[in-house]
Amino acid sequence: MSDMTTIARPYAKAIFEHALASKQLAGWSILLHDLSQAVLHPDARRFVENPVTTSEQQSQLFCSVFAKQGNTREIENLIALLAQNKRLSLLPDISAQFEVLRAEQEKTLIVTVNSFSTLTQAQQQELTGSLSQRLQRRITLDVNIDKSLLGGAVIRAGDLVIDGSVRGKLNKLGTDLAA
Repeated sequence: MSDMTTIARPYAKAIFEHALASKQLAGWSILLHDLSQAVLHPDARRFVENPVTTSEQQSQLFCSVFAKQGNTREIENLIALLAQNKRLSLLPDISAQFEVLRAEQEKTLIVTVNSFSTLTQAQQQELTGSLSQRLQRRITLDVNIDKSLLGGAVIRAGDLVIDGSVRGKLNKLGTDLAA
């Protein structure tokens, strides 16, 4: 686990608890995503990492960009706190942790499917249904085409990995024959 993730977790948890109490999970999700993208911009990153800039200047910059999003006082407080503690660069990690907490709260899961060929709508619905039943969550599929699989698919749902690819089966067969 990265040190940045460990440092970002308490911020994400506090923001999550506030968003949950105020019933604004979706709004805060969008805001944190936008803040993360802003911090990742090369010019903003240089500004934040510049030792000459003060936390007040950093707060003013980000507050001016996000003042139109509503909850102005809350946004200003968050940005000021992160700037004062020199944690603005953690916003992508905070956003990622927030999304994990939100998905747990809403019982949702994004499942990555790497497939040799395009899945039909019926196949996607069947896969979504069976995974939803097995994992007790609302499933969203992220389907990618990967011709290196030679056939089949690899499904990743959190820690669960189901390798139904031809390449995976060949590798397993090779391992079994070598043993």
